Amino acid sequence: MVPRGTARALVVAVPPARYPLDVLTDSRPQPPVPANRSTRNGHRRKRASPALIAIPLVLVVAAVGLFLFLSRGDGGGIPFVGGDDTPPVTPMEFKIRKTRAVATSENADVEVLAQQAATVGQELTPMLDDLFTNAFLDPENWKDGDYAEVWETFTEDARTTAEQNVETLTLGAAAGDVYDRVEPTKGSLEYDVLFDQDGAAIQVVVKFRFYALGTRSDGTYTAIISHGQLFLDDAGSWEISAFDVKREDRETESPAPPTPGPSASASASASASA
Repeated sequence: MVPRGTARALVVAVPPARYPLDVLTDSRPQPPVPANRSTRNGHRRKRASPALIAIPLVLVVAAVGLFLFLSRGDGGGIPFVGGDDTPPVTPMEFKIRKTRAVATSENADVEVLAQQAATVGQELTPMLDDLFTNAFLDPENWKDGDYAEVWETFTEDARTTAEQNVETLTLGAAAGDVYDRVEPTKGSLEYDVLFDQDGAAIQVVVKFRFYALGTRSDGTYTAIISHGQLFLDDAGSWEISAFDVKREDRETESPAPPTPGPSASASASASASA
């Protein structure tokens, strides 16, 4: 939330001696590639109130009558009935900067693996969009410090360590006391996709950079900066088994997009590994 001291967290259960390996495809920088989000599920909204869905007709009629009575003649609304003051969510949409295929066979067709690696990156990007949306941008999460949707993306072994590093991996447990609004500014991803002897993707290492702007309740601003690596296993489910993440939040005087670099503000980091 407010800029804080250095810390680091590591996640458990990285498969031993599987990464890095020595057969790589072309690792030259590539133009940013937008992820294919055509099949992405809409961002889940929780805590929908059943009372708002099934209000008895008689209460609706009474409410309308009360509204007309109280607002008559003064042009105003009902002074004691407030609307939903939860700020809207601007979802995160990462850009893919680079994708590399990491082969374990000397006879691997690196061109084919490169195409497969690109497909894996396209599939994973919407998941990472949602991860950072849930961790930093959705006020229904950070206002209450409830990041259950974030922890669901970790393996069972890594989840406990991740929850212990809530201040680094999310906006923070008490973010609702600090911020009024958080908006993404930019973010990038780089993928290293590890393939087994049969050419199947078995692990992905994601290098990410995430930037957002937090508007604090006192009218000041925080540049929220998170970067590091995520290790994903179990093709098909692709859960996070390990991480090495650093936060470098800093105060900023105006709502300008945050940029990386040293500053007087303190940083925080979190890592977990076997």
